[in-house]
Amino acid sequence: MSEGPSYGVNRHRTAIRRYRYSRPVSIAITHGLITPKSTFFDYGCGHGEDVRLLSKLGVSATGWDPYHRSSTPVRAAEIVNLGYVLNVIEDPEERRQTLATAYELASRVLIVSVRVDRSLQNAEECADGKVTQAGTFQKIYSQEEFRIYLIDVLGQTPHMASLGIAYVFKDAQAEAQHLATVSSYGADNARSEVVEQFACDPVAQRYLTRRRELARPPLDSEFPELSTLYEHFGSPDRIKRISEKLLNPATMNEARDSKRQNILTYIAMIKLQGLNPPPISALPDDIQADIRSLWHSYAQALAEGTGFLFSLGSPEAIGRECKAATIGKKLPEDLYVHRSIVDQLPPLLRLLTFAARRVVGDVEHDLVKLSTHGRSVSFLKYRDFEDVAHPELEYSVRVFLPKATYAVRNYSDSENPPILHRKESFIDYLHPRYSEFAALTKREDELGLLSKNDIGYRKLWRSTLAERGLKIEGHTILLDERKPDSPKI
Repeated sequence: MSEGPSYGVNRHRTAIRRYRYSRPVSIAITHGLITPKSTFFDYGCGHGEDVRLLSKLGVSATGWDPYHRSSTPVRAAEIVNLGYVLNVIEDPEERRQTLATAYELASRVLIVSVRVDRSLQNAEECADGKVTQAGTFQKIYSQEEFRIYLIDVLGQTPHMASLGIAYVFKDAQAEAQHLATVSSYGADNARSEVVEQFACDPVAQRYLTRRRELARPPLDSEFPELSTLYEHFGSPDRIKRISEKLLNPATMNEARDSKRQNILTYIAMIKLQGLNPPPISALPDDIQADIRSLWHSYAQALAEGTGFLFSLGSPEAIGRECKAATIGKKLPEDLYVHRSIVDQLPPLLRLLTFAARRVVGDVEHDLVKLSTHGRSVSFLKYRDFEDVAHPELEYSVRVFLPKATYAVRNYSDSENPPILHRKESFIDYLHPRYSEFAALTKREDELGLLSKNDIGYRKLWRSTLAERGLKIEGHTILLDERKPDSPKI
């Protein structure tokens, strides 16, 4: 095949120049779909920035565009990207044919993206889309309309990677591996590798011997090589947790139970995606081995996974898991966790989060808010969560699970946005800045700043600090030198 779509006869397509990966390609790299071993074809590549950047990464990448790279041959590849092309094709039949052709070119997965915002709602109507002020055609989709359109044209259930971004797999094993990645199975395997490395390390072995002798973690003076372990394996708390996995007699039983729950979550995700579970031979090798070690048959594992999926509809089961969760900030009706520890949630709550991502994909966020009744999951993005002591909420994407709909609430222009306190309560204590966040909270508590009920918004919090003659720099609370009569802290 050497020729592609025209993107309409009269409507010119404007190609935007970029100097970094497009969002669809960036997300696909993050999800491990694009690697240096991949072959990649960008169908409608514009000026070809993704092709150029991926080539630097070592990926065998090329692209075609009717205006900017019309002489480049259209070719098949493992991964084909159709990035924001469908929006600009005015003819519905040509739009369908373009999507079908792109899918035909992909041997593993098609990455397809469209605009899903409503910024053109006042623009001139044209066919089933709008005409922008620049005179270009734009077909704007809703997320659900986009998902249904892909199913209708391609006959395949897409994986919604983010708002307006979807993966449509051609290869069952690649699809199974992707689900394993997003189910946190891969994260658990990574942790297992660290434990194995620790067990084989000569210094770590001497540490384990010394800890057995003392029946507690040794002090620096009792084990001079601790600094070497810190360099290789991280903080004292992390080393303590790793060593407990190797010393606790019940570790193997706990690990088997954890692995069982992870696989049930993985199977439930496959079914939640509307897919028929692949044959066991199509699963990643490590999952095949785990299933054979934990169940008498694959059929038995699938049946148990289906039962686990049904528990997603039980508010009581969700409430119990929220109450039992040992991480995050618990409120009467919600559980908040930082994105870095979602994979440490109980299995049913991980499945609930996956169900929400199936609707909106992987939207940029800092916190996940799970309702204790299981009917909604929100993704919250804050301005500079790490570096600002009390970051302001930029936007929230709330997914209503029974109806598979969502709502976006934008606070970026608000004069009084919600802000966060007690940041350490949302993260894991192994987070590198946990102690810093916790120290600020402790000091604010000592000063009585957190006892008020009206400090959850920017204006009221600033007013509270001003009344006390205080200011915050970084994560340290100080006297405001502009107020010389301020009380001492």
